[in-house]
Amino acid sequence: MAAAPLLSRIYRPADFGVLTVVAALTLTIGTVSVLRYDLAVPLPERERDAHTLVALGIAAACVTVLAGTVAVLAVRDEVARIFGQPELETWLWVVPPAAAATGVVLLLNQLAIRHRRYGSIGRRNFFQSATTAAMQLTLGGAALRPGGLVLGLGMGQAMAALVLMRGAGFSGGQARAGRERRHLREVARRYRGFPLLLTPSGLLNVLGTQLPVLLIAYWYGGSVAGWLGLTQRVIAIPAALVASAVAQVYLAEVSRAARQQPGRCRSIFVAASRKLALFAGLTAVVLWVAAPAAFSVVFGSEWERSGTYAQALALYVAAQLMASPLSQTLVVFEQQGRQLAWDVGRVVLVAGAVSAVAAAGASSLVAVWALSVSGLLAYTASWLMALRTVTFAGRQAEAVGVTETPLVPQG
Repeated sequence: MAAAPLLSRIYRPADFGVLTVVAALTLTIGTVSVLRYDLAVPLPERERDAHTLVALGIAAACVTVLAGTVAVLAVRDEVARIFGQPELETWLWVVPPAAAATGVVLLLNQLAIRHRRYGSIGRRNFFQSATTAAMQLTLGGAALRPGGLVLGLGMGQAMAALVLMRGAGFSGGQARAGRERRHLREVARRYRGFPLLLTPSGLLNVLGTQLPVLLIAYWYGGSVAGWLGLTQRVIAIPAALVASAVAQVYLAEVSRAARQQPGRCRSIFVAASRKLALFAGLTAVVLWVAAPAAFSVVFGSEWERSGTYAQALALYVAAQLMASPLSQTLVVFEQQGRQLAWDVGRVVLVAGAVSAVAAAGASSLVAVWALSVSGLLAYTASWLMALRTVTFAGRQAEAVGVTETPLVPQG
């Protein structure tokens, strides 16, 4: 947050436009680069199986680097032409390694959640942000634009992976046993639903947030993408600080409750919802009232448009803060089919709304409003689905009179 006003004066909106496209591609590919084995890491009873899942995910990330590099060499000029940003041809090569690092961070973060190493997660957050900001400021000051923004993104992801590796237990006996070929095959079969169902679901999930950004960059050009990119960068910081922290603890607690005391899952869900609702409401009010004026003062008059985008996105941010951390409920209860259905619906709704507005010739601000309202509807549906899941689990446990039971898939 402290670096953002400096970055906005070093880099142009068009430079942030390049970063916006690269970051969207990195996050989209990175989310599925480990075949969603990261979501399965907290679930196994045996520690050895958790390390096997990590090994399978790292192997998939290595394949991502190789395949992604070949793809970039083949299509980088075409991608730059599509988005009307010639600088993309130079800096698109950062996407494959940064995406693979993103996937490894997801894996190791879930392993840290399993072990309740929240201090390691906090250090990862700090060093990732510090590395990204320091690199972007240093390289920007050396007039490497827009490359400084892109390289800072990649270096931040790499640093996050390195921080999480410390204390991950890769040299322990359980981890070594988990890397044996026999265990790799066994665990891959047991958790085949994650790559087969949750990989396309995860791709659709991240496209629900990143595809509208790419569509806006395509329809309205690099400067608009840059204004929107700065908006996202600023408003995502408080959202990430609170929502990711709640999500990590919620996943650990609800996973344990699902295995041992299913009747407690609903109370955990409701308590987390109350805390998130308070913060989401305050965030939406602040964005609506203060964003337009604050962006001009803090980031410079060139970025006034970003403030109006932030105001328009207030509803979207509030809904995302409320529902996104709790959406892992469906994963915990292995309801991959329902998660996939929601992901498909959100992509169709959000991307369709932005595309329809842009095709009709409306302004970029109207397109951002379309993104906000459609996102609000989608995340409301997500929260209701998660509530229904934990409510059903509690009623089922009461019906059979069970206080401690292993996790049973619910559809």
